[in-house]
Amino acid sequence: MNLWYVGEWSRNVKDKPVKTKILGQNLVLFRDAEGKVKCLADVCLHRGGSLSGGWVNEKRDCVVCPYHGWEYGDGGKCKKIPSEGPDFKIPERFKIDSYPVEEHYGMVWIFMGDLPEEERYPIPPFPEFDDPEWRAVDSEYVWKAEAARVVENGIDIAHASFVHPEFGYPDAADQNFIEKIERHEWWASSSNVMYPPELNGGLFNWRKSIRKDKQETRVHPVWYLPGMTVRIQIDLKPGWHILMFDANTPVDEHTTRTFAIQLRSFFKQKIFDKGSVKRLKKVLLEDAAIVNESSPYYLPETLVNELSVKSDRFMFTFRNARRKLIEEKGWLIDTDARDRYQGRKVLTVPCPERREALEKGEGWVFDAMPSVAPIVQPVKITDTQPGSEHDVIAASKAAGEAVSD
Repeated sequence: MNLWYVGEWSRNVKDKPVKTKILGQNLVLFRDAEGKVKCLADVCLHRGGSLSGGWVNEKRDCVVCPYHGWEYGDGGKCKKIPSEGPDFKIPERFKIDSYPVEEHYGMVWIFMGDLPEEERYPIPPFPEFDDPEWRAVDSEYVWKAEAARVVENGIDIAHASFVHPEFGYPDAADQNFIEKIERHEWWASSSNVMYPPELNGGLFNWRKSIRKDKQETRVHPVWYLPGMTVRIQIDLKPGWHILMFDANTPVDEHTTRTFAIQLRSFFKQKIFDKGSVKRLKKVLLEDAAIVNESSPYYLPETLVNELSVKSDRFMFTFRNARRKLIEEKGWLIDTDARDRYQGRKVLTVPCPERREALEKGEGWVFDAMPSVAPIVQPVKITDTQPGSEHDVIAASKAAGEAVSD
């Protein structure tokens, strides 16, 4: 919780309510009279009706429940109860969770949490999106995998030599290397040198002119916690670049919805878009064939039963940042506690309005989604724990490699 996620493409939210799902919670999106997107929990306070099945009352900037006509507007406030008449004063606590929304890069970003605005990690930067020097295409894919697994796959350069024939030779995997890593609290980047095969395809096989066989190629992956976003820039040759920006939304702990945008700085005519989309989908399918079948299903919380090597050190930066959110901030949803109420009680991710209401001593109708308590004093990993992160880091340092803290 407490991160921005992409809920939908902006173009798909028009004059009717749109249903989406993030962190296992159903949400409704709709546009008000000014065209701004609003996001509410997709459940009516009255008898649990799904608001996304209703309609929009533009005069009051409300979404209307199709069951009994209750209307909900800005801040999740119930603004009308038809059965009670126009003079009925609706109690202040008649609210559902309402989440902050921003539109960027043709996407609807939703903040799933109750942090004040000044405490939120920002939406990842993507200045190339509106830059006329780049040509953009987009695509979407649904994985049967946890979002953290999808992110880790995206920043793992070593797998390219085996999963993506266009990006690497299996027998030359040891020649690729990480040149530099830059770490921050909510994002990290790395620069990599690779020696991939010659490009093929296109009319008269024109793609051969872009990259020769085993030509030194620089690849720059970046991960961001907001949006579980992965950005990868591939420098084919001077002035020729491909840039991929993927926001990986955790629909639930078993499903990830990827909103993908690919840009190119060459051959920017529309006639080349179809080929770009085809290659983008091909890469996603190749990755999904591996990631969807990975075990364990969830990203391991420790490395006790998993081995790592020096080529994994960029992934350590993501794992460590993610673990900090879980162990120090307590932002992980407790799915075991949640599932005990499955089908019997509505639980919603707390929103800023709920936090303000509770601080004022006001009530809230729906219970909060339970979270895993933070670890105040994390257990220190010692040399006596075989297979631990300490062993991996020590082994990597012995090999002369820098590993994230």
